[in-house]
This record gives sequence, C-alpha cells and structure tokens, in this order.
Amino acid sequence: MKKFFFLLPFGLALLLFSSTGCSAFRREGRTRANTLMVTGNYMNSRLLCDLAQYKTKQPILLFSLDADQSQQIFFMPASSKVQQIEEDEFIDIVSFINPKRIVIVGGNEYVPQKFIDQIRSKFPVMIYNSQDWSLNARMLGELLNQPGLLKEFNDSKERLAKSGISNN
Repeated sequence: MKKFFFLLPFGLALLLFSSTGCSAFRREGRTRANTLMVTGNYMNSRLLCDLAQYKTKQPILLFSLDADQSQQIFFMPASSKVQQIEEDEFIDIVSFINPKRIVIVGGNEYVPQKFIDQIRSKFPVMIYNSQDWSLNARMLGELLNQPGLLKEFNDSKERLAKSGISNN
C-alpha cells in the first residue's frame, strides 16, 4: 500500500503533463493539408493559386524575388497571417504541413529547382507548367474538385486586363 501512495504523485504528474504539456508536439489538433500549392509571385500563377485557396482553404508557399534579387519564401495558410520563412526552413515547413500531395504551379521558372528536388523525395509532386494558363487552371480545378476554377480564373484575368493590369 505504501508503494501505491508513493507512486501516485508521480503517476498524477505524468498524467497531467501528458494531457496539458507539450501541445506543440501533438498533432491531433491540426488537420493535414490535402494539397499544398507552391508557386512564384507572378500574376497568372498567384491569381490561380489565390482563387484555388479561396475555394479549398488549402495552403500556399509563395516564392518571390525582392529588389536585390534574393529569394523570399512566404507561407500563406488559408486562415491566418502570412509568414516569411527562411530558405533553410523550407523542407521543415513542408513537413510540418504534411500535405498528401504538392502541386508546383508554373514549374521551375516560378519555383527554383533545388526546392522542387527537396520535396520530391518526401511527397507526391505534380507540376503544372503549361504556357497555357487556362490549361493549368483546368487541371488544378480538376485536381481540387473545383470545376468552376477555370471560369473564375478566366473571368478574373479579363477583369484585370480591362482595368489595365498586364498578364505578366
């Protein structure tokens, strides 16, 4: 009986710690992304991914060159603030997101090849790199089960063109 009372505080402490502590390392409160979209900060690719994210609530990793041509990477979750990440954190953030699949929108002209190579070894990767952006929109819409994505993409491009914004 003395052993029981001696071990009881340790057991309670362990139970308390496992139920409340280390929540940063538990995965049960976080949902896994079905599709991670990775693209560059160019009009067609950004517009397509933003429209897809609005419809599906899937995250985006955005590559952008700053004024001195150094690479910047931004994590754009669907429901919270955009976060800039360092290049050496790229594979860690992708692993944290743990997507079922990754779609590179625009190919290696938009996402540097070294980053594509890093994720190919760990995740299923699809690359949509057609010069025909309507085709890319149709394929992404089919993949995400969003048949209206192509129409919304073309309508948005038309509205932007009417307002004087170029397709670059």
